[in-house]
Amino acid sequence: MNLKRNSKFESFPCLNARLVILILTSIILVFFSLPAFSQEKFTLHLNLGVAYYHRGQYEKAEKEFKEAIQLNPESFEAHYNLSLVYFALQDFSSATKEIKKCIEINPTYPGIYFQLGNLYFYQELYQQALEEYQKELNQNPSHAPSLYNMAKIFEIKKDLAKARTLLEKVKQIDPDFTGIDSELGQICYHLGEMEKAVIYLKKAVEKNPQDCVSYLYLGKIYEKKEKFQQAEKMFFEALEIDPQNFQVLVELGYLYLKQKDYISACSFLERAIQVNSRDPAGHYYLGFAYAQLKRIDEAISQYQLILEREQKFEDVYYRLGNLYYEKGDIEKAIYFYKKEIDVNPANLDALFNLANLYVKEGRLDEAESALKKLLKANPDNTRAHSLLGDIYMKKNMYEEAIKEYEKAKKSE
Repeated sequence: MNLKRNSKFESFPCLNARLVILILTSIILVFFSLPAFSQEKFTLHLNLGVAYYHRGQYEKAEKEFKEAIQLNPESFEAHYNLSLVYFALQDFSSATKEIKKCIEINPTYPGIYFQLGNLYFYQELYQQALEEYQKELNQNPSHAPSLYNMAKIFEIKKDLAKARTLLEKVKQIDPDFTGIDSELGQICYHLGEMEKAVIYLKKAVEKNPQDCVSYLYLGKIYEKKEKFQQAEKMFFEALEIDPQNFQVLVELGYLYLKQKDYISACSFLERAIQVNSRDPAGHYYLGFAYAQLKRIDEAISQYQLILEREQKFEDVYYRLGNLYYEKGDIEKAIYFYKKEIDVNPANLDALFNLANLYVKEGRLDEAESALKKLLKANPDNTRAHSLLGDIYMKKNMYEEAIKEYEKAKKSE
């Protein structure tokens, strides 16, 4: 049974190691007074709202800021502070309306378009967010947070090349921008530019020796290069920083699986699922490790745990088919191979194994049908031609058998 890299886990820690800069911090809550009408009442409501906000009493703060706005509808500070309250309450739509009012009052206020972009980001209105960040950059071309958040949106859109370009601009503007080397290293990794990734990631851990994610990615790079000792060292550096890091534990398990050290793999993968029992990646790899150690029932349990939470995950049905075949439960093996083919018709190994079991069960017509389907997808599959030849021999169809055996010879 071959080990395959789990595609979901491959991207699991990717590109979101650091939260997007979305906290509304570029403007602070302001104590404000009016020179004319209702000065004392306005100031009282505004300052009381500020006090309630800092105490986390957001509903009371909302009431006071609304009272202040009634007294002075054009107060930038009152509208902005009210937007902060709505932000804290995760009422992003209302917060957006207040920020838009702030822009009407003072469209050149530094950072205001950035704040509006952030609110659109939270609402997953990414195109509107990009437009607002660009407006901020039109006013201040060196506004690194806007560039950074734009990069995050392009990561979400899977345009990693564009994201990298924007992050490189951030680094040019502010070489000490928090986490920028780590971010660039991760993106280069996912773009397949491993040498560049190593340079950025090494710089990241040089700046911040506690950067667990950068050590993790360095380990992933060395693992891909099959420099297993260096990979192990990087993963252990990460684990020393964060002993309960699920990604690191799973990567160590995967590293040991690749080296066929199944006992060590089990040790780290068992720790991983204790940290996070809901993520399927830990169960997937642990199931594989148990299978290699012939702990068949335990392997089955791990894969079944995945299926309890997800109807489709990688090739779990195929793995279960293999395990039940090893247990001698042909009926269940056939069931799981058929399930695998239903959810993943491109899994030709499942199709071949199903045909093989049909032959063993004497279900030759079904085996023949499965192999013909396989050969339609892969006409040069040696095993399929050979097994089809065997079927024709059993049916006394010698001419057809000869053709299939000859095709098997040619495709060897």
